[in-house]
Amino acid sequence: MTSRFLCVDDPLWLDTLSTCPHDVYHLPAYAALEANWIGATPVAFRYVEGDAAMLIVLLERPTPSGRARDAVSPYGYACPVFTPAADAAFHARALAAFQLAARARGLVTSFMRLHPLLLSALGAASDLAGGAWREEERGVTLTMPMVGDEASFLVGLARGHRAGVRRLLEAGGRLVLDTPEVWAAFPEIYRKTMEKVGAGDSYFYSDNYIARFRNELAAHVHCAGVAAPDGTIMCAGLFTQVGDILQYHLSGTAEGFARQAPMKLLLVAMRAWAATNGIAHFHLGGGLGAKRDSLYAFKQQFGGTEWPFRTVSVIHDIEAYAAECARCSEETCGVPPPQSDFFPLYRAPVPESAEA
Repeated sequence: MTSRFLCVDDPLWLDTLSTCPHDVYHLPAYAALEANWIGATPVAFRYVEGDAAMLIVLLERPTPSGRARDAVSPYGYACPVFTPAADAAFHARALAAFQLAARARGLVTSFMRLHPLLLSALGAASDLAGGAWREEERGVTLTMPMVGDEASFLVGLARGHRAGVRRLLEAGGRLVLDTPEVWAAFPEIYRKTMEKVGAGDSYFYSDNYIARFRNELAAHVHCAGVAAPDGTIMCAGLFTQVGDILQYHLSGTAEGFARQAPMKLLLVAMRAWAATNGIAHFHLGGGLGAKRDSLYAFKQQFGGTEWPFRTVSVIHDIEAYAAECARCSEETCGVPPPQSDFFPLYRAPVPESAEA
């Protein structure tokens, strides 16, 4: 048995992934990008017994007090990944080893998002050696139907989606994939969309981030859009591909085209492209926070399959966790964080009354 934390340039990171089903969120280049964006350090915990291995990708960062550190999985679905030889008993031993190593490393907590297509559940870890483990179902995500020909797929669309796609095609809308024009148009289209929906600051990716995303993940990234007959990009999105999984990552609709809803055609066209290229799964994700909201409803009308989405919250050091929560309360004029399912609690948004 061997176990240790890996830095982002350790060859064992990619070597381990080569033996495990994984997605873009597990790649060291993606972890490094996300870590740089949020001011964290990318690491991976590796545990091996013979042919069985586990890899957990995390971003380490200071706690709000600055007196300790915690960890979070990179944005997306960066669940622990395992080799095919890993059984349930191995999972338990590997997770227990992670708890011990994280505690020894000085981490207070870890928060992980599971991947609906790769690892929909882990099960509670046993014997966490002074810690606590909680796994929760947060909602569902959706995959696009990939079985059957294009005509059958279109018939299965909700009426509004089917009519919208037909109108866009009749008006001359067409897919543009990985062209200089769509790559150039994407950043502004995306940011304007985030402004419109009132997204948080972390969603406003800079030009530099997007350029690095394109260059450093070049083998796994596509930028696609719908172009009007005059070449104007009506909408654009970033899609990632690792193995047989195509993932809908980020997107936006250009100003003046909201009524046409060109995103309907973009996703239908990318589904056709994926089917042509032998991709088995086109993962659309879910609603905001995996809720059944308007975004979920939009995706659901493509007729896809629902997958449960779960998160894992781990307290590595209960005493240190209590101390961080106490510091958080002291620094907000004695008002404790909201008693909710927010994790870790010391990172919960400060109530407005405490900010006044």
